[in-house]
Amino acid sequence: MSNSERNFACLLVMAALLPFLSWVLSVLGVPCRSIFDDDGLRWLFRHAADCLHSRIVAFTLCCLMMQGVIRESLVPFGKTFRQSRFYRFAAVYAVVFICILIAIAAPDNSPLLSITGGLVGSPLLDGLPFLGWFSFIVFCLCYGHNSHKSWAKMLTYTIRNHPLAIPFAVVTSFCWQCIEYMLNL
Repeated sequence: MSNSERNFACLLVMAALLPFLSWVLSVLGVPCRSIFDDDGLRWLFRHAADCLHSRIVAFTLCCLMMQGVIRESLVPFGKTFRQSRFYRFAAVYAVVFICILIAIAAPDNSPLLSITGGLVGSPLLDGLPFLGWFSFIVFCLCYGHNSHKSWAKMLTYTIRNHPLAIPFAVVTSFCWQCIEYMLNL
């Protein structure tokens, strides 16, 4: 059994023991909510699938795809950074991305600004990390496609080489949600 399999098995055991731990702690009088009482069981069944679309899983998936497209399209870096084609792609990417951001955020009544009219707390800043990741992945896919590499292979390279990464993120998200429920956060 490899280290990643051992870590995943330990995390699964922890996920299975958390409901029992919550019950034992609540019986002992520790201020925490039990997952085995009426409200806890309702919460568990109502929110069981929430761990599939959590920030942890989305972050893991984005990182895995980004690592794959970088590995398959930009590596070896020394060769890539010596090609003028890379700099042309990067310049076009940067200009288009900056123009889109300016066009979105520049108007005073832009729907992507916060209620106060500023960038702090705005939907634009909330979505910017994902948009940055997504646009970088598209850049790498377009650059790698010119070297005749399959997009599917670029996107799934790291996922195929680390198959436990996404299930690990899902179980981690489940454990985190159980702990938040138990501590009433």
